[in-house]
Amino acid sequence: MDPTIWNTLPEELLHHILSFISLETLLNLRSTCKRFDSLFLSPSFISNYNSSPNNNPSSQHFPSFLLLAHPHFGPNRFAVYDSLHGRRWRNFHLPISTFLPRSTITAAAAGSSTLLASSKGILCFSRPSSPSSFLVCNLLTRSNRVVKFPNYPFPTESLTLIPTRSSGYKIFAISRGSGISSRSSFVYDSALHCWHQGEAIASNLRSKTRREGGVIHGRSLYFSTVDPYSIVRYDLEQRKWDDGAQSIEEVVLLPADGGGGRLSFVRLVGDGELKMYLIGGVAAAQSILTGLKIWELNEGRNWVELGDLPREVCRKFAAVCYHNYENVNCLWHEGMIFVCCYTWPEILWYDVLAGEWGWLPKCPLLPQKKGNSCGFTWFSVVPQLYTLV
Repeated sequence: MDPTIWNTLPEELLHHILSFISLETLLNLRSTCKRFDSLFLSPSFISNYNSSPNNNPSSQHFPSFLLLAHPHFGPNRFAVYDSLHGRRWRNFHLPISTFLPRSTITAAAAGSSTLLASSKGILCFSRPSSPSSFLVCNLLTRSNRVVKFPNYPFPTESLTLIPTRSSGYKIFAISRGSGISSRSSFVYDSALHCWHQGEAIASNLRSKTRREGGVIHGRSLYFSTVDPYSIVRYDLEQRKWDDGAQSIEEVVLLPADGGGGRLSFVRLVGDGELKMYLIGGVAAAQSILTGLKIWELNEGRNWVELGDLPREVCRKFAAVCYHNYENVNCLWHEGMIFVCCYTWPEILWYDVLAGEWGWLPKCPLLPQKKGNSCGFTWFSVVPQLYTLV
């Protein structure tokens, strides 16, 4: 086609023509001209592309993967595990900085940025070169946004990245910095480009500054607490906490025999839509882990046992944790629940549909030597074209 005709095409007609192109081809077209590249920053184009019957987002099989962060890899570099195509490690690193505009990632920031949270296809990084903001990006579209803190300093815990149905996202955080009431909640809305301060939480919310956040279920976030083990709910729209907490030991059935009969740790995971699961370690009186169970929240709001870790696998998991259950984290990824430990390179998985347990192989990119016994942090990444930052 004559370039002059191509350049004068109305935006609506151009969007309609490109709606017939597969996502893979469309991504390859980005480097051909600035106009194509800018389409991925256009909400109208992304909305039209998603709604086109020729390109249903669910049919775009862009590979999802697990990211493993570890100090050995260096700044902004991760090992990638392909969870769909062969379930094996790819023998390369993923330098996150190459997906971001050069104007955004300076030499100092690229050398020290830390991945804090992930959800679907968006990632949230710290910005040491500008300590008063987060950097949120979509790896697929290479779009990004600097989100300034509502206050400074802004020490956070339970940071959670939440995709919304309007193709945007929210950021939830609990902060207790100077000038802020004790453990106040904050919610950032990408559609409004602003933070809202919510109600403070009074209960002993279990949180780790490393990465643990809440679990989205419906229009609320759910968190597990300790002393006693319970579940608390945060209403994202009202920005308020529920008055009462649900005691976990009162709603789940634990073994009463000599195999153990009390909880040693609890975690929550969910698919971000309809499903939520509870993972609980079961211990004997001597705090020795004797079992690991998974419960699913059914339509009647009851917790129903879904899976029970085989005893021989449990022995290995107990040896991995070695009573340090505060280092255990869980995440959901493509129909599977992953149970990982901050001090161990392997990760335990449970296939919800198949009801099967297994271990992911150890990452071959890690050196075969001692001294790498901590710092293993995992993230789920499911790239999506239509998540706008």
